[in-house]
Amino acid sequence: MTTLGRRARPLIPAATLLLAAACAGDEPHTLTLDLQGEGTYSLTYVINGKSTTEPQVTLPWRKDITLDAPGKDTWRLTVKRLTDGSMTAVAYVDGRATSMSSSAGSGGGGSSELSGSIG
Repeated sequence: MTTLGRRARPLIPAATLLLAAACAGDEPHTLTLDLQGEGTYSLTYVINGKSTTEPQVTLPWRKDITLDAPGKDTWRLTVKRLTDGSMTAVAYVDGRATSMSSSAGSGGGGSSELSGSIG
């Protein structure tokens, strides 16, 4: 007992505090890729080095991806126009917009790219 009549609380070892602080940054995040507009597009997104292609997408299109790699997560979205149209692409991390791109044109061709990292 202490002089104030209360029990002394055990101290938390410093290593435990450092581990808790290091793990806080490793919490999963949600990356949302949101494309609005009209037309048909080819999409390729690369998450932590793993590439996925969706060869023919008609807008609007939205994809939620859980980012849970330890350390630093990286991502990139490449959008290629296949038909006439215009689009706006926005990337959100945990509901907050992090990057945006727009394009418009006729016929195939033209591309836009978004990228970012967390950690």
